[in-house]
Amino acid sequence: MSTKNKKPNTKKKEEVNWEEFRKPWIKKKTGLIVIAVVSLALGVLTAAQIVMGGGGWGRAILWGFIFAAMVWLVFFGMAWFQGLLHGKPDDTTSNKK
Repeated sequence: MSTKNKKPNTKKKEEVNWEEFRKPWIKKKTGLIVIAVVSLALGVLTAAQIVMGGGGWGRAILWGFIFAAMVWLVFFGMAWFQGLLHGKPDDTTSNKK
């Protein structure tokens, strides 16, 4: 067993700035472009898998479109849910310099 004393944690807890966490990580336009590319790629991949699996082109296009639409549904659903939790920022509470 070690007889060395452990140094007590003397660091003060820093104040967490919650406003920094609420700021978006990327711009809205960039986010929409990323979601569009991802949904298109996943829709094409789904359709290709159905065609290679022996399904018809109509069924492949249908399921590819449905899968791509579900990506957008999740994106807008989470944006709606986020709006319910945090609401819209007020002009009175924002820090204007």
